[in-house]
Order: sequence, then C-alpha cells, then structure tokens
Amino acid sequence: MDSHKGGRDKPSLRHSDSLDGYDDVEMQEREDDFEWGQEQRLLPGDDMEAIGELDYKFEWQIRTVWVIAGSFIATALVFFSLMLFTRRFIVTDATGMGIKTYEAPGLGGFRRLASDYILDPAWNFNAPPQVREYKWSIVNRVGNPDGVYRPMLMINGQFPGPLIEANEGDTLVIEVDNQSDNATSIHFHGIYQNGTNFMDGTTGITQCPIAPNRKFRYEFTVTGQSGTYYYHGHVAVQASDGLVGPLVIHSKDEKKLQQIPYITDRVVMLQDWYHDLSSGLLIETLEPGSESSPIPHGALMNGMNTRDCSNIPHRMCDNSTAALPSLDLIANANHRLRFINTGAFAWFQVEVDEHSWAITEVDGTDVVPTYDNRMMISPAQRYSMILNTNHTTASSFWLRARMVAHCWKDPTLPGPGADEIKAVINYIPSGKTKKPKGLLSQPSSRSWSKGMEVQCRDMNTTSYVPTTYAPPPPHADHSYYLRSNLEIGDWRLERGFFNQSTFRPNLQKPTLHRTIAGLSSNNETFNSMRNTDGVNEICYDKKNDFVIQHTGVKVVDIIIQNFDEGNHPMHLHGHKFWVLGQGHGPFPGYDFLGLKAYGQGILDGHEGVLDNVIRRDVATAEGFGWLALRFVADNPGAWAFHCHMAWHSEAGLVMQFISRVDELATWSIPEANRQLCEAPLTELKKGAPPEDSTWFGFGIG
Repeated sequence: MDSHKGGRDKPSLRHSDSLDGYDDVEMQEREDDFEWGQEQRLLPGDDMEAIGELDYKFEWQIRTVWVIAGSFIATALVFFSLMLFTRRFIVTDATGMGIKTYEAPGLGGFRRLASDYILDPAWNFNAPPQVREYKWSIVNRVGNPDGVYRPMLMINGQFPGPLIEANEGDTLVIEVDNQSDNATSIHFHGIYQNGTNFMDGTTGITQCPIAPNRKFRYEFTVTGQSGTYYYHGHVAVQASDGLVGPLVIHSKDEKKLQQIPYITDRVVMLQDWYHDLSSGLLIETLEPGSESSPIPHGALMNGMNTRDCSNIPHRMCDNSTAALPSLDLIANANHRLRFINTGAFAWFQVEVDEHSWAITEVDGTDVVPTYDNRMMISPAQRYSMILNTNHTTASSFWLRARMVAHCWKDPTLPGPGADEIKAVINYIPSGKTKKPKGLLSQPSSRSWSKGMEVQCRDMNTTSYVPTTYAPPPPHADHSYYLRSNLEIGDWRLERGFFNQSTFRPNLQKPTLHRTIAGLSSNNETFNSMRNTDGVNEICYDKKNDFVIQHTGVKVVDIIIQNFDEGNHPMHLHGHKFWVLGQGHGPFPGYDFLGLKAYGQGILDGHEGVLDNVIRRDVATAEGFGWLALRFVADNPGAWAFHCHMAWHSEAGLVMQFISRVDELATWSIPEANRQLCEAPLTELKKGAPPEDSTWFGFGIG
C-alpha cells in the first residue's frame, strides 16, 4: 500500500502568552529610588541579589483605560488592513469574478463561476465543423479553494480551468502563454490526436516543455470520438497545483447514444487536494528511504470545499470566501452529471443520499444504462450519471464523494471529515430557474447504509454494454507480458518499473523528435529496425526508455501483472483499449478469457465472448492483481502508457508504444515544436522532477 510521506502539517511555534497579572495595570518605577540606563538592565540569568530589593508602586492611571482601548483599536485596524491587503493583492484581481455558491455567493476572485460547468442547454449538435479558439495565460497565484492559502497555477487567474465544449469534427486551438515560474505543457486526456501526435503534450515523449515566458499553440481536430474528457498539466505533478479543467466533445448522435433523456448536463470534477506545492512533495516522495506517496490534506469538487480554520491553526486560512458546492436541479426530471477524477492519488467513492442513478458513459464510451447507488472512480477515469430528482421526502440532499483512505498505509489520514467533499443538491420546483432566496438549512438526508469500500479497484464493468456494437478484433498480432512494480534500488530510491525499465524523460530531445529524425535521415540504427515489431532496445535505452514499436496496423494485447500491493490505474495515450479482463492474483491465462494462447483467436464454445467488452482509456491493475487489455495500434506516433497516480508515474512507471513506424518515416516535426526545444536546458528543467543523481552517495548502492 502507498503510505503518506511528504507534505504533512508540522506543529507550529506558539506566541508567548501575556504576563499573568499585568494585563490591566500600568507599572511605574519610582524615579526617586532608581535611575538606570538601557545598558544597566539585567539579562535573563543575571544575579538579582546584586541589586538589592526593588520597591515598586502599583498605581491605576486614568489614562490606562484609554491606552487599553487604543491598543485594541490599533490591533483591529492592523488586522483589517492585513485582510484587505490579502484580498486585494493576493486573492483578488481587477478581473476576478465571484462564484455563486451555497451559503457564500459572490466571493473569492480566483474562483470560477459554478455555472461555467453547466453545459449549454441550447447547444447545436448538428452545427458544421468549426474552429474554437482559446487564449490561456498560465500564471502563479495564491488561492484558498478550501480556505487554506497556498501557491497555485491558474489559467487566466482562475481555478479550476475553463470548460472546453465542442462537437466531434471541430478544431480546437489553444494558445498557451506560460507566464509562470516553471516550464509546463498541456495534455488533453483521452483525445486521440490522430495525425497530431506532436500536440499530445507529453514532455519528453511528444514535445519539449513550454519554458517560462514562452508561448505554444496547440491545434488539433477531434475525430472519431465523443464524451467526457479533461486536460491537465503534464510536467511533474502540476495538475495538483491547479492546472486542470474539463473537456466535453458532443456527438451528432448524442441524444440517441444516451438512452435516458435529460434536461440538464453538467461537469462534476473531483480532486484530492494538497496544501503544499507539488514540487516539494515530489522531492520528499522521491528521496532516499521514501516508500510512499503523500496523502492529500483534503478534497475539492469543482475547485470548492470549506475547511474549519480553527482545526488548522498552523496554516494561513480564511474560509469566508470558501463554500460547499451546490447543484440546483429541477424537480421530477433527469439530470446528467459528468464525473471526472482529476486528482493525483485518491480514489473516490461517490453516492447521492437516498437516490439510485444510472451509469450511461465510461471514459467516453456510451453504455446501456446500469443502475446503482454507489460509484468508484480512480484518478483520470470519467463516468456519466443520470440522476432523477423524484423524491418527496425533502427538497435537498447530500452528494457525497469520499476518498478511499483504506488504500493508504495510514487510513486515519487526512482525518475525520477531511477525507470527504459534499455538495448540496437542491430540488427546484418545476417552472422555476433557481432556488428560492433566503437562508437554506443543510440537508438532513441520510447516506446509504452500505459500508465504505476498503479496496481500490474498478467497478465490475463486465455488466456495462456499449450502446454501439464495436467489439475488439478476435485475433491479436502480438501479446506482451509486463510486470509493474514499485521497487527500491540504488541509493535506497523507490522507483516505478515496467519489467526492468523506469522512465526518465529527455526534456530536450523527446522520443517523437528522435524517432522522426532517425527515420527521415536514413540513420542506419533506426532504419535497421524500421520493419521490426516488438521491443526496440537498439534505438532506445531500455533502462529508462522502454519502447515497443509496430509498423503497419497491428492488434496488440498487454498483460499486466502487478507485483505491488498498491493499485495502478493504467492510461494509454492516443487510443482506447478493450478491457479483456482483470482480477486478483496471477494472470489465469488466455483460456480463462475464452481466448486461444497469446490471444490469437476465440476458443470453440466461447463465441460472443468479446461482443460487449467495454472500451475505455483508464483501467486498473489492482494490488497483486492482473489486467488484460487489447488495442489497435493504428494511430501514428509515440504514445505514453503509464500509471495515472501522478506520484507513481513521476517515479518512472511509464513506458511507450510507437505505432505506425512506416507512417512516422514520412513525418517532420513542426517548427513551433522544434523551437520549444531551443530554450536553455536550465529553463526546460524548471519544475521537472529531480534527477536520481541528486541523491547519489546517500544510502547503500
């Protein structure tokens, strides 16, 4: 299990208390008895007997009351001046807008409007393809999403990032101006990037980082997919500093693919939240002797929560602008909630008090409605829920999302109440557009009596039937067995491994750049491997650059055996995969899946075994478990395959698939991508994970 290491709160020093007995009187020494200079005053430890007995006279002075009153007034003025300074220059800027939230409307300049995550009800699904442009400035800013102030990364000074909403076939243009202190990049999670692999945003694999004070233009067309996705920073663990936002792609057939009609559609982002910068936490996580990932201090929903500042006295905290989120839903109607786990580490268990609901989408795949009252969602996974507001017992209910702390070494952290984020679901009478004015009491609804999950593993998705019949090919061209693990090696450093490889990105020469340069220049080493399928350890250093390549279109199976007690939600860039199976213990073999050896066909008597297999882009190898995946390697490019627990991937639990080598040989790297790599290496490394050599000499190699 992963345990907590970095980023925990430490006890703070306390200011000295006032001297007992001297708070309300003024002491005056009798000047006729003594007169002494500053240089004659005793220091602690001096011998008082050397001076003799001191004679004091205690007198009440008429001006004492005014002095005390003046002191209180001065203290209050200083306090309010500091608050105004904080709100004006730290929390709010001239362009900041308030967020309309439960019990705290219109406060908090960096907070994004809750309505920004409600999808346009008049959206035209049949609009002709168009270009949708966004201009983003990545900036450093101090914010307090849950009340606790901390440095953050924000897009245009707001958190979380803006919603991108588009139709399948649209072209997205995102101009990124990096005004932050560190290098960055943006990955559009789950987007195929077919033909635009260099826009995938994976530093060290498809692009160099965007150095501070530099710009980059992401431009790509979304084809062959629709559903719920998101974007996030892809340098180190920047998403945990605030660089994250939702992305929704509509299909022309969306109303048909979603088999339950709904009247509203909105995004609900869940995120574990740290009160410390990810860069410091990452150093503590990777340092010698550390065998754990940092445990979050709390959780957010759409960037919102509120903490009791009195319980966090060692932090700068002001929860007057923080609030619990609320969802105002018309009564007696269906509503779509698109859940996205944008966090770095925690799984969430989600439920709505006294309500069942239907799952209708899994990672961009529309499914036949499956009813339940609880959902487990790992980092980077997405589920759409259809909620019917037909209860008559109350007009408000709790939506609860609780981090599954049982998966951590110390399940008592982050503490009672801090492991859960709640939102208020308000029933709005039909015909109304918003909840009635006035003070609202908190819901009195009761959660489901079912106990808390104690394991972090995917829900049983074998019951999920895609609404569009698209089974995987029955015959795999290649099957690869991969061992995943977190291991302790030289210098007592714990690193993530696929087989014997732990990834280290080349920030100035990404894999895609090196590959295209080698193929297009008739490099003897690269061209000798041009028609080879499988592990390429001739062109790439297998120790830190584990690459499996294919030429032409191939069907590929991945069998992952997890030798670690912790779970690993695996994500493949540029593709969706079919989940052939997953479970606990050693991989039981292809016959257990109804398939022939190495996946090369279907066993007799098992016809139809692949008909309803779910297709998604994140699936989990549970602790000491296995995961079997199949995908079609038809998308040209270099694609990361990694654990989406950010601390694990930054420890090296990453490998790469290079698809369509024959196609890549005809490519050239766009000039804008090459220019990113011209920045000094010192600039490109800003914000990157520390190198292992930082600790060479520590421990026993």
